[in-house]
Amino acid sequence: MKIRLLLGVIAAAILMMILTAGVLAQDTEVPPPYAGRTNPFPWDDAQAQQAGKEIYQRSCIGCHGTTGAGVTSADFSAAAWQKQLEQKPDYSLWRLADGLISQGMPPFKSSLSEEQHWQVLTYLWLLGEAVPAAPLSESGAVFPTTLQLAAPAMAEAGEPLTLRASLRDLQGNPVRGETVNFYVLKDFFTSAPMKIGEAITDRDGIATLEYIPRHFGDMTVGASFGASEAQTTMEMPDTDRIFYRTEVGIKVPTLGEARFIGPERLKLEEEGFAPPTVFRLPSGTLFWLAPILLVAMIIWVVYFYNLYQVYRIPLARSGAGTDTRRVPLIGLIIIALLGAMLVLMLITSPLSHPA
Repeated sequence: MKIRLLLGVIAAAILMMILTAGVLAQDTEVPPPYAGRTNPFPWDDAQAQQAGKEIYQRSCIGCHGTTGAGVTSADFSAAAWQKQLEQKPDYSLWRLADGLISQGMPPFKSSLSEEQHWQVLTYLWLLGEAVPAAPLSESGAVFPTTLQLAAPAMAEAGEPLTLRASLRDLQGNPVRGETVNFYVLKDFFTSAPMKIGEAITDRDGIATLEYIPRHFGDMTVGASFGASEAQTTMEMPDTDRIFYRTEVGIKVPTLGEARFIGPERLKLEEEGFAPPTVFRLPSGTLFWLAPILLVAMIIWVVYFYNLYQVYRIPLARSGAGTDTRRVPLIGLIIIALLGAMLVLMLITSPLSHPA
């Protein structure tokens, strides 16, 4: 008995290890349709890099920073980043398109085209190159400066805003041709200041940066040049605006056009909320869940029939006058309702429908 118990425990442990390995493999194995995809652009394509840079500055710089080192788990400035992109471009395309919500990475499949995905990756490849040393000032000397930052007191998340930093020397003269760094202080998967951009001062000593915030609540923005630094706080009112769209559901091939059975007002709208009280057949009449529903219905009907027969068995102590056809209808009605609920749950569940 003890040997059997020990063997059972070992078998269960092996099964758990296999299941765990399978789950972990799903996080690294590239699924279709991304598996095997390659970059249509050369990695050093300057035009694709410029297009990707513009997208990166709009959508990615808030978390990853200008150098790509804002998130430790995805450091695009690391020396091994270029080789990883070249060896596994399909993996990077998958993560960019579908995201990784558990680590704070939103999906961009619905907001960017495939060409734009590759343009962003081509620009990220450029970030993996060695960053040159910052140039010296025009005079070649280190001098004390003062820095002031101007930003709106209130801004709307998702809309571009303008940050202006004024750089002057101790005599109040504008300092031109110098690079001012801009950053935000926001606890978003990292507690360090996240660089959001940089700008060169003009002849008036003004460095201007366009930035699109994607956070709510109070946000502290700052600018720095050497030892000079300035900060200000902006208020971002909460809004119902959706910045990222997450896709859920089981991806299955469809054999027909989707059919919607129910009021038109309950159809999936732009926000993507799934109505729980309608029939939706993603594959039309060739619904892929039909065999599963049929099996569930057969099992429940057999169960219902067996229970019906059990209820018809007369008690041993009952007399000859016992009516064997008497059945507790309430119990059978409850069983029938439970079976119908099971079928409805399978049909209307969001997990049963492709996104």
